[in-house]
Amino acid sequence: MISPEHLAQALKALQRLIVHAKARAYDAGNHELADLLNDIELLPEFVADDWDRTDEFIETLQGLAQVHPTCRYIVAEFEQTSTPAS
Repeated sequence: MISPEHLAQALKALQRLIVHAKARAYDAGNHELADLLNDIELLPEFVADDWDRTDEFIETLQGLAQVHPTCRYIVAEFEQTSTPAS
């Protein structure tokens, strides 16, 4: 767990690492990985925002699953755990 007072900084660092990894992947000619990193780049920002960006987060995950089918299980897991129990 990250303490609440460090959460925003931790998510910004995570986002910057994603951007850095994306640039390295492009430099190495691994465009498939770079494209995936590009598509996940904004997710930490959605989590860190003071506004409720849950819908955007979910839409981005669902879009990732369409473009990157190997990530579908991640989206399914998120949707399963975020659905309230009956």
